[in-house]
Amino acid sequence: MRIKWSTGILFIFLSFIVSGIASTQTLKIPYVSISGFQAPLYLGERAGLFKKNQLEAQLIYMPGGSLIVQTLLSNEVGVASLAPPSAVSAWAKGAELALVAGGIERALNVLMVNPKIKKPDDLKGKRVAISRFGSLSDVSLRDALAFHKLRAHQDVVVAQMGGLGERLVALTSGVVDGAILNVDQVFQAEKMGFQVLIDLRKLPLTYSTQGIVVSKDFLRAQRSTVKRFLRVYIEGIKIFKTEKEFSMETLGRYIKTSDREILSKTYDVYREAWESVPLVRREGIQQALDSISEAKNAKLNLDGLIDNSIIQELQKEGFLKELYPDGAMR
Repeated sequence: MRIKWSTGILFIFLSFIVSGIASTQTLKIPYVSISGFQAPLYLGERAGLFKKNQLEAQLIYMPGGSLIVQTLLSNEVGVASLAPPSAVSAWAKGAELALVAGGIERALNVLMVNPKIKKPDDLKGKRVAISRFGSLSDVSLRDALAFHKLRAHQDVVVAQMGGLGERLVALTSGVVDGAILNVDQVFQAEKMGFQVLIDLRKLPLTYSTQGIVVSKDFLRAQRSTVKRFLRVYIEGIKIFKTEKEFSMETLGRYIKTSDREILSKTYDVYREAWESVPLVRREGIQQALDSISEAKNAKLNLDGLIDNSIIQELQKEGFLKELYPDGAMR
């Protein structure tokens, strides 16, 4: 009897140890750019939202959506923040991925150039920097050039340069003649004498430019973890849209500037762009799918990629009403 009792106690003790390890396991979250696109994550970290939702989180900057997708599929990370085109491209080729949140449903990219380039036609024969082929920067460059009847890789040389910081350095050092940048870098580059040649925000294009992606295996095994993460993400958006000073200060820490003019302009652009309820919108994902030449003849159903069910659960449970008690989704 004593042996059985001791074995039972040992089993309970080991169960507590195992559950303790599981509960404190770090959720690794790669993000694709150091910019206002990642503001909810930055604020989640600074405002203690991860701990509030019983998550130990590690934010990992990883330039290049295709690289992040690889780490998701290898189960090295759990949840990722990136522009959807890379995930859409991988899914179209058979990758088991799910888009569980959106957030920004418009283009915020611009093509910045050296001041010698006055019009789009001057880009012929010139080098333009993107992050990686298949990324949002690649897709948006091709769309911007096509709008002006120019062809990537034929009329314009496309150079893979990595993250936003690397592209800005390539532009300012003269390695390239132009670069696809986010609005975060526009105000800095303008102060250095560079100029916007094509502002994608002004073109008639539909884009999903921010999303949360998980592998389907992770979603099946760790749905509650993904749900808690999305609570952080949605509340981070709410803080960003309602607390300007705190958000500007947080953003400045990551994009490495204390220039209040730059921070204020950047904040205003992103505040207006962020959706309070970051449901994935089909039209933006369809735009990304339509840009993939290999997928044009394939019969692909976006229901196999888009999964808004967790955000819809949070809506039904009243989480959004808790965040916005006055009912105003800013």
